[in-house]
Order: sequence, then C-alpha cells, then structure tokens
Amino acid sequence: MRRWFPLGLPLMLFACAPVEPPAPLVSADAGSARVVTELASVASSPDAESTPTQSAEALRSAWQATTPESSEDGGVAHATASALIEPSELSEDGGASGALSLEPSLSQAPSRGSNSEALPGEEETQVITESEVPVLELGPDGEPLLDADDFAQEPVPPVAVEPLPGDAPIADVGSTPNGTPAVGDAVAEPNGTPPAVDPDSDEAPVPDEPLAALDAGMEPYAIPYAPDAGSLRVRRSIAVRSEPRQDSQPLGTVAQDMRVTWQEGAMRGPDCETWVHLQPRGWVCERYLEQNFREPRVRTLPRVEEGALTPGIYARVVGRRVRAYPSLALARRRKQGVLLKGSVTVKLQGQVKVGRRTFWRTSDGQYFEARVLREHRPSDFSGLDAEALASLPMPFAWAQSRAAPRSDVVVRVAPDSHADRETVLPPRTLVSVRELSPDGQWVRIAEDHWVARDDLHVAWSLASPSIVDPGAKWLDVDLESQVLIAYEGDRPVYATLISSGSPGTDTPEGLFRVWVKFAEADMTGSMGNASYRVATVPWTMFFEGDFALHTAYWHDRFGEPVSHGCINLAPKDARVLYGWTTPDVPTGWSMAHAMPDDPGTWVRIRGQARVQPKKRRGIAPVVATVSDL
Repeated sequence: MRRWFPLGLPLMLFACAPVEPPAPLVSADAGSARVVTELASVASSPDAESTPTQSAEALRSAWQATTPESSEDGGVAHATASALIEPSELSEDGGASGALSLEPSLSQAPSRGSNSEALPGEEETQVITESEVPVLELGPDGEPLLDADDFAQEPVPPVAVEPLPGDAPIADVGSTPNGTPAVGDAVAEPNGTPPAVDPDSDEAPVPDEPLAALDAGMEPYAIPYAPDAGSLRVRRSIAVRSEPRQDSQPLGTVAQDMRVTWQEGAMRGPDCETWVHLQPRGWVCERYLEQNFREPRVRTLPRVEEGALTPGIYARVVGRRVRAYPSLALARRRKQGVLLKGSVTVKLQGQVKVGRRTFWRTSDGQYFEARVLREHRPSDFSGLDAEALASLPMPFAWAQSRAAPRSDVVVRVAPDSHADRETVLPPRTLVSVRELSPDGQWVRIAEDHWVARDDLHVAWSLASPSIVDPGAKWLDVDLESQVLIAYEGDRPVYATLISSGSPGTDTPEGLFRVWVKFAEADMTGSMGNASYRVATVPWTMFFEGDFALHTAYWHDRFGEPVSHGCINLAPKDARVLYGWTTPDVPTGWSMAHAMPDDPGTWVRIRGQARVQPKKRRGIAPVVATVSDL
C-alpha cells in the first residue's frame, strides 16, 4: 500500500485546484490514483494553506543553484543523439549478431569456493514456499510430463550484457522454447566444438529443407495451403524479416508454437522456396511454419498469471559446489551434474517429489535439489499513472532517506536539524514540494513541516527536448533523484522510482532511443572475479548498446543507485513501460527492433547519482514492512 502524508496534520499536502483528469493512457494502481485525486481535492480548500508556496519555476531554479558539486567518480561521459545505433542483424533462427556477443556459459568452468554471492542490491532470499510451484506429474520413463500449453516458454536470449547488479545487456535473441540458445547461436563447448543436441529432444533444430534452384529475382507465389488451414504454427522461434529476403532487416522474433495468420502475396526467392507474409507484418520462410486446422492463437509475452508480479518464480542457487543436472534420473543419482560457478539465478518451472526429496525443474530444463535454492520475492512497488499525475501539483516527491532508505523520514518544525521533530514518514510516502530553504538543504512540505533535501526524491515536470516531435512519447530519467517520468509531449503520464548505476558503474547520460525490446532475456556478466547469470529478466528495453531499462525481481531498493549501469524497474513499472514504449511488440513476438516506420521511444538521462554514507545508529532503525512500501 502506498503511504501518504498523514491526513491528521493541521494543513494538507496540496493546495492547488484539482485538474479534471484525462482518461489514463497508462494503467497503474487505480486505488492509488483515486487516493491522489481525493487528497488533491481536499487540499484545494481555501483554508488548506496560509503560507505562500514557491512557483515550480522558482523552486527548480533554487534547487539547481544549490545542487552540490558533482564528485569526480569517473562517471560516464555525456552521449548524444548521434550515439544511436542501428538494429543489429539477426541470424536465420532469430539470433543476434552484432556488437553484443554471447558470453560463455557460467556452468562450463569449475567453481572455486562458494557460488552464493548475492547480486548487488539483492534482497535477502527466502526459503521457497513449495505450494507456490506446480507439482510435475511423472511419466512412464520417470521424467516429468510437461503440458505444452502450460509450460512452453518463450525464447529467452542469453544476454551478455553488463556485470549485473540489477542489469545486463542482451547479446543473442535466438533460443529454443526451453530457454537455451538456438542452434547456430548456441554456446560452444570449452574445446570450441558445437554443443551436443539430442536429435529427439525439443532442442533439436528444424532441418532445413532443400531450396529449389531459383533465379535471383523474386516471384509472386500463391500459397497452396489446404482449404481447412485455419492458422500456421511457428515450428521454432524465428526472425521476422522486413522483406522476403534473408539479408533484409529483421523486425523481431515470433515465438515458437504461436498459431499465426498470413496475408496474401507470398514470394519465391533464391534463399527460400516460399516467403510467407505474416499478420500484422513481416516475412518468414515457410520451412519454419506448418499448416494447422485450429484457430489462430497468439499470446502476449511474457505470460503472467493473473495477480502475479512476474512471469514465474525465481530463485538463487546457494551453497558450495552446487551441480545442475540435465534430467531427474541423473539428479536423483547425483550423476553427470554440471558444477556451477559464480552467482546463478534460475526460473522455476515445477517441482518433483521423490520420497522425502524435492527437486526443482528450471525453465532451461535443469534440475536442482530444493535445499540449494532460495526464492527471490519481487517488489510490489509501483509508480503513479496518468490519472494520478493529473491530480497532483508538480513538483512532488517520494520521502525516502538516501543514507538510511529503510528508515522513517523525520519531519521537523523548522529547516534546522536541531528543530523539534514534528512527525516521521514511512519510506516512499508521497509529499508536496512547496519551498526550499535559503541554504538549499531543507524542503517545506506543509506549513511548519520541513524535510531534509537528501530525504526526498523529487519529480519535476519538464518540457520535452526539441528533438522530440510534439505530442510524442519520451522518457526522462533524473539520476540525482532516481526518478523516471514518462511523457506524451509535455504531459506526464507515468512517474516512478528507479535504481540506476552506482558511482563507478554509472548509467550513461544523454539522449537515446529504445532500439530493441525483449519479453525476457537471460543476462550474464561479471564484477571483479565474481560472475553472474540471471534467468529470464522480463520486460527489457535497450536504449544504448548494452544499457537497458528492465525489471529487477531480485531487490526492492528503488530510489537507490545500485545497478551496474542499467536502469532497474519494479515489475509493475517495467510491465507498464514495456507496453507503452515503442517499438511496438506484436502479440506473440518475443522481441522487436525499432524501425524507421516504428522508431523507438526517446530516453533522456541526466544528472548524476549520489550515494550518501550510511547513518550510524545506536538503535535498530524503523524498517517499513512490505505493506508500507
């Protein structure tokens, strides 16, 4: 539940007249939006405020004039719009080949010591509640039976992005339904040979059919599909091309087992017997499609159960010399397990009970004993939607201490650290920003109620950059305040707290565009001698090379710069922004590139993240519960 400044105070937070909210274009917490509107209406009473409030322009000027000098911490130099990169080329099976490269599997080298290092910013993991993970039924061969509809997974590209504290960039987009790299982009064995693939397994590639010897030119072609063909099933995750040619620009990737429809006007070509024009756009070679009598069926990816925060349950591998097993039979006998190294996070697909032992099957088909896994609990935090923002005066702020983010924020009767304490606010309480003290260190949130500047994360409403078309979507990320605001033109439609790169592993400043979006992506990286592998990070949007906005399901430290350069978002926020930003990702696609006719959303990143030294306290701090955040 989102906390607000206590209503029992003699003066309300907000003193502006309520604005008639437009229909929200971005959905968030409808209950919170309603509370915002009610508070703003009450605060608009003539008696609500007797002390003058600085104008937003005056506040902003005073704030900038009193901003502390940036420390020389080796921050990333400013980038410009010229730093935008073109979509990387995709291989035939949907894999990317470009600046990003697939890192070697973290399970290929022996582990030295513990593999239980926590990800930077990570919350304390919990023992898994077994009732939350489905129990898998065993087949006659002793291995789990998997229902295709319930357990089919979207392609999850292994990402070699940054050193992961909450981030990492993606390097490959092709993979099989169980999340392993697709053949052609799979990770090679240590000796350089291609990875072995069982020809009878789900990971086996679809064999290429012989191509007819055709002229170099393209020819229109009438598809001879059976009259009762209701759809085309995608045989494996495959790149969708902008034109019926193998060397044309990739638009994205359609996921395996989707049943899609097609448009008139197939084409023959030298590199494919029949290029099929899919709905809503793009071309796929027919060798990756098959006729199906059933109705078309495409699903939004990633799939999220009703009421869930994320597409699944995630867990971190803990302990020393932990092994992953390729089958349940081998896991039971503890044979042929692969010794893991570094910090490994997995996505759980189901549990199997054998006597008194419990094994977990992961989304990539591996098995672990339950005792070596600890569950990540994603944050329930979410930002404010368009309706809520339309009812709020700008600027406003989230009250959250930089020095002690989990502690209550002290409110004093005057802008002085020795002034009497008026009250305390739970972390992430929303407050009004009315006046800045002459020394710039204190902010008045109501009459005779002052909060230290460093205990506030302020959301400022700013004009769009000149390069952004009027009314277009764009994102503003303020690294100093750790606040992201989504705009349509000059109108804010969503605002939330983020976690950017910490000093030394900074998020780049500048003006960028989202160039590719992934429904889910495996991320790998390293920090010093420690390596990381984080499974299926949902709702990932790359805006500059390996830097991305993405979900961080492993921590609830939004408002603190704890990542290695990416912009971490709470699951609810990432899901909203993934659907709102461009390029649009068609239903049933697992990724999409920005194109000239569907360019990516502009992202402006400014300021510099600051990390305050932690406060030393003689007593235990007051920690907000999950329901308070």
